[in-house]
Amino acid sequence: MIKKIFLTVMVIFLAGCAYVQQSGMFSSAPTYRYSGSAPADTMSGTAQTDYSRVDLVNGESFRVAMLLPLSGKAADAGQTMKNAAMLAMGDLNNNRLEVQFYDTKSTSSGARVAIENAVNAGSHLVLGPLMSEEVAAVTQTAKNENLPVISFSTSPSVLQEGIYTLGLLNEEQIDRIVKYSVRQGRRRIAVVLPDNQSGINMLKAAINSAKSEGASITKAGFYRPETMDFSSLVTSMIGGAKATDGGFGFDALLVPEYGNRLKSITSMFSYYDVAAPDVLFLGTSVWANSNLSKETELYGAVYPLMSASRMEHFSKKYNEMFGQKPNPLGIFAYDSIALASALSRKDHNYLNEEITNLDGYFGMSGAFRIFANGKNEHGLDIVKVTTSGPQISEQAPQKFYSMNPSYSQNAGGYIDMPLIYGKSAQDVQNLLMQSTY
Repeated sequence: MIKKIFLTVMVIFLAGCAYVQQSGMFSSAPTYRYSGSAPADTMSGTAQTDYSRVDLVNGESFRVAMLLPLSGKAADAGQTMKNAAMLAMGDLNNNRLEVQFYDTKSTSSGARVAIENAVNAGSHLVLGPLMSEEVAAVTQTAKNENLPVISFSTSPSVLQEGIYTLGLLNEEQIDRIVKYSVRQGRRRIAVVLPDNQSGINMLKAAINSAKSEGASITKAGFYRPETMDFSSLVTSMIGGAKATDGGFGFDALLVPEYGNRLKSITSMFSYYDVAAPDVLFLGTSVWANSNLSKETELYGAVYPLMSASRMEHFSKKYNEMFGQKPNPLGIFAYDSIALASALSRKDHNYLNEEITNLDGYFGMSGAFRIFANGKNEHGLDIVKVTTSGPQISEQAPQKFYSMNPSYSQNAGGYIDMPLIYGKSAQDVQNLLMQSTY
């Protein structure tokens, strides 16, 4: 039996801390002490140095290096994440925690310089980087130094033992929505996916999640990522003619797209009478980027999403401190600092074991846990599309009852192949076997 997740005041501590989430109260923020060549510029986010420092140490320190793109193409996201990290430090008031920020400059070369500086500073833990190419650039150095990395990348190709992520992965979203679909009695699921590596990874995740629930992916259609014409793909998937008896070969349809492409795909299926209640449309969190309240064919459709109430709480808290709305990535930066705070109280020689504790943790974003292969699982709401806007159909779990899901195990071997459309079935099978999602 998996033990209960240790809960805190919307941030992470370990056993022994009181759970007082209901009050919404946090401890008072300590006074930050900044060092660097230009502290005033550091406060404004325009520092020209590679890093700034926030030091809360009054005794034995747990040194954390946070690698973020504070300049370059991803600087806006990086600055939000830095601000969110400082916000978390103020809430935690942990005098063991020392966090030093390093600018990756949104490049692989900048990330390599940053990780070398972090190693030279005697860091115990690395938080970040953000982009997959940056994570790849720091991996070998971190592995050589046995330095755990908790990145924010959503690319499974860069994840491995010791190189983790807090980013919201497609695989965990698909696992959540497929399992929800099966609980609604939908056991024959079709998927429509972009013809690229991401599409292959999502198909493999869907196949394994369905199999673990006694269901199956019956059909998979692939389209060119840039296309807006889905007529040929849809007609081939449903048999080329309108069906009135529900005989499509599937009773749920997963479409991990957004915007006009999502609307074009679902409208085409709807034209051939693929619609509720015979077929339940399923999505991923990217659906939240589209206004679906007027898309009649999607009424009743569902998708997973980070807890709206928690995101709203974080956004309000961030806005009160910094006078602007945060980039959604900020909440992961907040939780990474909270996790670091929890780890600061543990034996530094067993950080990897603590990071991958299957009990999980509870942060600003809700429940989450990190697996030994670098992937993770977040507690996600299930959101339903309605005429009056998105509504919560099933709230995010507050704790994890199961062992690690199929996508966290790098399962190999035999793959239950669905019927393939828009691409060679043999090519798909080969790509699935090669995929290490």
